[in-house]
Amino acid sequence: MRLFFPAAAVALTLLFPLPAPAATSGADAAADSLAAARDEVVAMVMAAALADSHAHRRLGDLCTLAGPRLDGSPGLERAVGWALRVMRGDGLDRVWADTVQVPLWIRGEERARVLAPREFDLPVLGFGPSVPTPPGGITAPVLAVASFDELDARADEAAGRIVLFDPPWHGYGSAYPYRSKGAIAAARCGAVACLVRSPTDHSLATLHTGVMRYAPGDSIPRIPAAAVTVEDAALLHEFCRRGLAPRVHLEMGGKSLPMASSANVIGEITGRELPDEIVLVGAHLDSWDVGTGAHDDGAGCVIALETARLMVALGLRPRRTVRIVLFTDEEIEQRGGEAYAHRHGAGPARHVAALECDSGGFAPAGFGVKADSTVIDAVLARVRELARPLAVVGADSVAAGWAGVDIAPLVDAGVPGLGHRVHGEDYFAYHHSAADTFDKVDARELAQSVAAVAGLIYALAEDPRDLGAP
Repeated sequence: MRLFFPAAAVALTLLFPLPAPAATSGADAAADSLAAARDEVVAMVMAAALADSHAHRRLGDLCTLAGPRLDGSPGLERAVGWALRVMRGDGLDRVWADTVQVPLWIRGEERARVLAPREFDLPVLGFGPSVPTPPGGITAPVLAVASFDELDARADEAAGRIVLFDPPWHGYGSAYPYRSKGAIAAARCGAVACLVRSPTDHSLATLHTGVMRYAPGDSIPRIPAAAVTVEDAALLHEFCRRGLAPRVHLEMGGKSLPMASSANVIGEITGRELPDEIVLVGAHLDSWDVGTGAHDDGAGCVIALETARLMVALGLRPRRTVRIVLFTDEEIEQRGGEAYAHRHGAGPARHVAALECDSGGFAPAGFGVKADSTVIDAVLARVRELARPLAVVGADSVAAGWAGVDIAPLVDAGVPGLGHRVHGEDYFAYHHSAADTFDKVDARELAQSVAAVAGLIYALAEDPRDLGAP
């Protein structure tokens, strides 16, 4: 079956013509001619991405066949094998797996029940890699607080209690610290366990997991930590406000085991003129063990994979090498990104740009850019120029901002980083929850994000100038 229709590129450029370059001569005219030719090919790549729902079907394969993909799990092993087969089947020049040792945490059984002021089951979802409760569980009264500052002010009330953090939602950035550091703060005050309002902007009694941290060493005890729903956090907090002293029995069976083997999956299209200059597009292959990681980050993986597949299908070989990297262990310790930078960040090959897709499979909104302060203005100007053709899918907005977790070690070493931005208003309704499933991803919106990323990656790989060059 023929999947792509290059003629659609002609239609796209007729419907959405690009601004004509100003009249020039000599070297400037030659540069304008190259830019016009590049932009025509970008339009063709985008048209191919929008021509069918291949990306959506591919995401369905990953979510359905591999399932949840927690570090060290059979699901992640299945995903690694799937990604290798997909890249080889797409006809990339080189495909390989780079072994990475990753943390292995098993969730185990989890349950809780409110015993007073009235009895009812309390759904909980442990944060990884939480320690378990002692045999038989923990029974203790609850101290509900809205912030770290409130806990500090009431620290003398926390000893022997289960501390519940129920902060108001002001975005993921403000909610995340309660999940990641709540157990440390609670244990420092003598608490025996930590519960946290699920970090989501709206909820239908959904639970949201994620990574949490313990203080190094043994100076602060390690206590179990888990999410409760927005609704249950509000109810427990209201009991406390009314002086009704809620009491909870909590059982959690999570345990950490010796490190397990996983892999970054890497494939590339070798550049026709500058094969040792690499433009990287990546996403993370692992996910949490609830849901099937459709938005986080199956969609990103498929966007990266489709970028390479489209180039092969259209017979394109850009000036530089395009490398696809599906990173492992983004969710817990980010060992995949660190291992990649350590092994490939220095040497004869040079990364000229790295783009990460980890915002979900929503319609594209543009790109964030992170680079050294000495070149950021030049990089922004160049990316904005290269992104002009992406206006047809609303992805030509380029601003300084975050690039991504997995490519952060490369960016820290001086590689310009780009982050795929989307219209993800509903993202945190699904994030790290059992609701992050294939049915939540719209095929058309995913195709538009593929078009945006594939178009920009081709432009970056084809452009004769480095990002940041004068």
